[in-house]
Amino acid sequence: MSNIIKVSTPVSGYDNSSRTNPISTTDSNINNITNVSKVTRPDSKSSNTDYQQNNFVQYQNSNYEGFLKVLKQTPSTAEYMGDLMFLKMGNLVNAGINENFAQEISQFLEMIKLSPEELQGFLKNQVNGATKFNGAFFDFLRTVLSQSNSSELNAKILDLLKKYNDFSAGNHILKSILIDLSNLSKSLPKSYADQLLELTKQLDQNAKPGDTTKNIEMLKKEMIPFLSKYIKYTNDFGRVRDIISSLTQNIARYENANKNGFVDAFEEIMNYNVIKDKLGNIDSKTFADVLIQLHTEKFRGDESNQRLINILERGIRGEAGYENIDAFKGILSSMLLNESVYMPLLHATLPMDVNGSMMFSELWIDPDDEEGEKDEVERKTKLLIKFDIKDVGFFDLIILQHKGKIDMQLFCPEKVLSIDKGIRAGMTEILERNGLLVSSISVDKSKVPVSISEVFPKIFERKNTVNVKI
Repeated sequence: MSNIIKVSTPVSGYDNSSRTNPISTTDSNINNITNVSKVTRPDSKSSNTDYQQNNFVQYQNSNYEGFLKVLKQTPSTAEYMGDLMFLKMGNLVNAGINENFAQEISQFLEMIKLSPEELQGFLKNQVNGATKFNGAFFDFLRTVLSQSNSSELNAKILDLLKKYNDFSAGNHILKSILIDLSNLSKSLPKSYADQLLELTKQLDQNAKPGDTTKNIEMLKKEMIPFLSKYIKYTNDFGRVRDIISSLTQNIARYENANKNGFVDAFEEIMNYNVIKDKLGNIDSKTFADVLIQLHTEKFRGDESNQRLINILERGIRGEAGYENIDAFKGILSSMLLNESVYMPLLHATLPMDVNGSMMFSELWIDPDDEEGEKDEVERKTKLLIKFDIKDVGFFDLIILQHKGKIDMQLFCPEKVLSIDKGIRAGMTEILERNGLLVSSISVDKSKVPVSISEVFPKIFERKNTVNVKI
């Protein structure tokens, strides 16, 4: 009888022969022997070199590594904006573009006209508007966090800040949800898209900040089940799934934006004497209303930046001519990069027209620079200021402030070096007038724009990061 276990009938006389044919790793005719002592790629080549590209970063190909690569490759907003402000905006207004767009550009150019006396106030407003957590209350919380030895209190303060962030951004998050739903409707089959649009109409788009209960109930009880059924029936693994992922994240943030959640978190920290002694018996709900009012007023006064964002959005849509789309995209990408969660610096932009001299400036500020001795009581403040002045050129200014003393390094165009002594004297006079002592000032020729990572190496110091990229 044939041996049916084998693929074919064996040849007689070989039943007792060896069934093994081991391969020798020393056989010269065998190539690409797998070395089990190394982690290899599918092509059997060692991938160890992949982990030696950047000694600052623990995880390659992570979200953070992606951020660093883009940061190195993307010019600053100041490098982009000079050409747009000094040349293109004025030309666009006179070139016969859409009347409304031309008017918006003209209004923006009019809004940034300042006198020298107005410059200081404008700078303060821009820097204050660059962060949501400013003011006496948040300064007090920073002090408590730096001095407290209670991990429980620290955790509750951080939870309060997280809920305030979502609470104050409630209207913005709702708009993001509506954008996700609009994009979904364009990607679904018509029958499902019609049902989605009908559900979207049930959302209260004019809900007050913190009043999220009604919309959340509708989203969780009707919208999410509807989308779940769609995925179950169609197994749609395309663009729809990506949009739904964004939608669910925004819904989670919107649920966290409820005013009651913020009030509860505030009352939690009020149980600690270090907080209660400073704030007294303040009513939590009234305090929440005051904070949201201050937040709204702060951003209402930031009209020039909002106008600039509107101009960039319209420019990206091609309203300023398709040949200019890349320029608008570059500016917006650079601005968004500096608002990344991975950027540990305060960032602000300053478009200005001072006494007819148009300029664009960009600031990066580290108010808690840790270079030097770790046990210093008073921390250092480091700034990088980039500014481009029309008909003068591009400048880089690095400032280090410690205990009231200032060290400055200025990189400027070659034609400005002839007035080196005048620059030093002028800077010294301005600083001393404001109660600061000048430790050193250097003025050098600008060869290439100074990179952010050169001035702030802490951007690369992410030794305890977790790779969350999938």
